[in-house]
Amino acid sequence: MLKDKREIIIRIEQINALCDLLAQKRQQKRNITPDELERILKEIEDRIKTLSIEAENIEKAKISELARRRTLVLAITTIIELTVAWIISYFEKTIATYAAIYAFAPLVSAVAGNYGLQTATIIIRALAVGTMKDRIKAVLREVTVGAWCGISIGILAGTIAWLRTGRWEALPVITLALWAGMMTSGFMGSVFPQISKYFGFDPAILAGPAETAFQDLASYTTFLAILTLLVKLGYG
Repeated sequence: MLKDKREIIIRIEQINALCDLLAQKRQQKRNITPDELERILKEIEDRIKTLSIEAENIEKAKISELARRRTLVLAITTIIELTVAWIISYFEKTIATYAAIYAFAPLVSAVAGNYGLQTATIIIRALAVGTMKDRIKAVLREVTVGAWCGISIGILAGTIAWLRTGRWEALPVITLALWAGMMTSGFMGSVFPQISKYFGFDPAILAGPAETAFQDLASYTTFLAILTLLVKLGYG
């Protein structure tokens, strides 16, 4: 059954790759040569088979081995999150002044984190099937999309928070915090899988915790820094 599923995935990815190649050749006004056709079909088949073997090895691995692989990454994530906790504790007075607005900080972290996981999944899939043509362009694309999503969702969430709390400050604070957090998660979610693969690590294990930790750092720092600025300007 596993072999049948693998063959189906191979054929689907081969068709997708051929469609991309055909579109590229049309733009160049060239035809696909037999050598190009054979090469791309073989590359995709080899990639899928390698991924299948890796997945089977994970399924067969002992619990202790799987835990060992993940512990280091999670430990590094914990250290970064402890830094976030230290930063939050530094802004106690600001939080006390804007407690109603600060209640929306977890929303910012969660939404930005979800965008980062989306990005990491897209990049890992592209690396797996070999459809990533330009790595830098892929990173810039995800950061740009993150900026747009951050602004749009930030305005929506910020407006709701404004109506809920009666504090207009909620709108710029939440919007800018989501903007910063989602750009950070987009960057980390697209860069870390590539770094992981380059150094021989499993992108699926490293990318998620790394992007979540760094986007938390960006989101909470931006959120609290803007609130502190508003307090100093006399709006608290």
